[in-house]
Amino acid sequence: MLIEMLAAAAVFSGAGQEAAPQIPGDPERIAPRGDYRDSCSGEYVNRGRLYADCRNNRGNIRGTSIELNRCADYEIRNNDGLLVCGPNRGEYEDRGGGGGGWPGGGGGWPGNGGGWGGGGRGSVTVFRDSNFRGASFRFDSEIPNLANSGFNDAISSMQFRGEWEACTDAHYRGYCQTFRDDVRNLQRWGMNDRISSLRPVGRGGRW
Repeated sequence: MLIEMLAAAAVFSGAGQEAAPQIPGDPERIAPRGDYRDSCSGEYVNRGRLYADCRNNRGNIRGTSIELNRCADYEIRNNDGLLVCGPNRGEYEDRGGGGGGWPGGGGGWPGNGGGWGGGGRGSVTVFRDSNFRGASFRFDSEIPNLANSGFNDAISSMQFRGEWEACTDAHYRGYCQTFRDDVRNLQRWGMNDRISSLRPVGRGGRW
């Protein structure tokens, strides 16, 4: 009887204190340790990839990512602004991300047939932080809903090739603003961390 009471007390005392298991690929998984943290910042994990802004040998910040399942047996390091582990090299996520697709290296935006072909309409590079810093990605065609891109309500600066319309709601609803020149800080336009859709603007108006 005493043994049963002690066992019950042990179970009760541990209730609510058990940490949730960290599942590989879980978007909420904590970024792993490694000496990359000495020269990288803003690290986080999304869909099994580690993302970070890392300083290269010239002192510039590059957005980079790497698949965590390739790094199980190696420590993650920063190699000239690129995340690496053992013989495995990650990808640059700024200026188009090295062809990986954002996030998770899917190879293209859903519905575009695996590519970004914009038909020569220009492009927009979005940045998570102001002054063109932080994680970034380039879009070459319309994005009616940024919900699955990792950038919904998370854009603070943009660089353009051509004229683009940005809207606070998906499917070009809500408050919309047309941009042609690069924007260092969207706070000035009241759109910081508020953009949910983007599309290029044709010469005769929208599309």
